[in-house]
Amino acid sequence: MHTRINKDNTQKKTVLFCGPIENPINSGRYMIAGMKQLGYTVVEYDYRTNKKYEKDLLTLVEKNKPLYILILKGEKLSPALIEHFKASGCITILCFTMSQIEDWMVPFAKAHDFVITNVESHLDYFSQRGVKNIKWIHQGFSPEFFGIDGTQICNNEKHYADIAMIGSMGNPIYRKRCELLMKLRRNNFDIKWWGPHLSRQLKNIRYFLGGVNRAWMGKEVYMKDFTDVVQHTKIFIGQDSDIPCQGKYLSNRSFAVMGCGGFYLCRRTPGVEFAYRVGKEIDVFDTSDEMVDKVLYYLRNEDKRKRIALAGQKKVLSHHSYKKQMGKIFNWVNEHL
Repeated sequence: MHTRINKDNTQKKTVLFCGPIENPINSGRYMIAGMKQLGYTVVEYDYRTNKKYEKDLLTLVEKNKPLYILILKGEKLSPALIEHFKASGCITILCFTMSQIEDWMVPFAKAHDFVITNVESHLDYFSQRGVKNIKWIHQGFSPEFFGIDGTQICNNEKHYADIAMIGSMGNPIYRKRCELLMKLRRNNFDIKWWGPHLSRQLKNIRYFLGGVNRAWMGKEVYMKDFTDVVQHTKIFIGQDSDIPCQGKYLSNRSFAVMGCGGFYLCRRTPGVEFAYRVGKEIDVFDTSDEMVDKVLYYLRNEDKRKRIALAGQKKVLSHHSYKKQMGKIFNWVNEHL
């Protein structure tokens, strides 16, 4: 690998980023911002929105001669293309941010010099199948995209609701989220959710009957609109998808909510306990009944809720920014080089 590093100083700070960036929900744009904050020159390319992506990428490599090629996801790309990048003298880094493993991932990962996953249990799975140089590094928060400049928790007298949830609902992988929402409605809490509308399918009938659609605020929210919701609600309920993740895993939503100053109450996971001080920066529940008890407690104890929200925001801004997370990736890569 060392024989491929013959770039000048400018090229050593050049990264070709290849991944989804056109959609507001794509974390690729946050990764790019983090790299730029570290002083890298980033050439951006979204393979999902271009038909001639392999030809385009080869042209970009020839023109810009980047030392690093960082690929986010990459489900349409071929191992042969990655080998061509390596033969051109580039160091290839693959970032997986998906919790579910698919058949194409192992051969694609094996073609890369370095692999990053945000699901700790994936380390053994890929390593046992011949993937080398793989590391667990979770995602982060980019405050500039959300209009956050320093600590600023929710202190508004006006609230859209006492409790908020943001994201998809219903089948096939968000049934637990619906169950929690219905539980809160049955206990007469003021809860609203923002996200794609609940699909009108037979398998979602029980969620319609349970009032999930009646709590819907009619739109999806991203970035500054996301911040607006977080800062106009008192408690945010965190529930990941129904896809099981073993070991340390952190939803990107937790960083966004806490980074925006929200109080985050979520299901207990090893990743949450690894990253945050429970009861000090975040709080957790193991059962839906415990969730109800804690919602009642924190609605009645506003000062404590706000102290935890502020401490959580400070932790995210100081320890979990995308600048820091991208720095961890490149420090690890460069140590091996």
